[in-house]
Amino acid sequence: MADKNTGADKITGKTVLGALSDFLIICLMVGGAGFGGYYVGMNQRLAPVVLVPPGTAGARSEPSAAPAPNNKPAGSDATHDGGGENTGKKDGAAAAASLHGTEAAAQKKSNAVDKNAKMRYWLISSGEDYCGYSVTVNVNNNPVDSFFGPDKIVEVTKLVKPGENQVRFEAKALGEQYNKHTGDAAYAVTVKLVKGTHMQDNFAAKDVLMSYSRNASETQDFNDVTNFKVE
Repeated sequence: MADKNTGADKITGKTVLGALSDFLIICLMVGGAGFGGYYVGMNQRLAPVVLVPPGTAGARSEPSAAPAPNNKPAGSDATHDGGGENTGKKDGAAAAASLHGTEAAAQKKSNAVDKNAKMRYWLISSGEDYCGYSVTVNVNNNPVDSFFGPDKIVEVTKLVKPGENQVRFEAKALGEQYNKHTGDAAYAVTVKLVKGTHMQDNFAAKDVLMSYSRNASETQDFNDVTNFKVE
């Protein structure tokens, strides 16, 4: 029984060795074929180019040199360079003139818009806080607002009409509790009526239609009326 098993093991071992041998031979053949192809290909690629007489069978003609783009006759560079400089100057001058013309047109358009823009009217206060007064403004019998310190702006465009207009300033003394500068006329609250196409606080002096002030040295009430005309 032991002899039979030993014989079977020998047969299996031979079969495995044979298979390995066959696989190794196949690998060598494939590797040799690949190396041979690589070697042949490299030799063909690195083979020197041989110049042969024109008309030789199988020979390839050498491509002729293509003319350089924008070829010019000899001696034309100097002329072209000089012309380019002059052309550049002309182009620069034309561009500057075009820009100037565009700016002028824009300015002209802006002036036309400003001329046709609707006039606006507003009240603006300035001066100091706690001057002892509250100034209530009335435009054409329409109450607007009260001013008792600086930096207050109220638009009154809708209350202004063509022709004569009336503005009433009612200044009420608030007493010492609202006056931190009692007896000092240098401290005052001022209300101005201003006109312009754009409502702003940095207006020009010529745009002020009227100005009304009450200072900290005063203690009585006031009721003053001023008129202005809209053309």
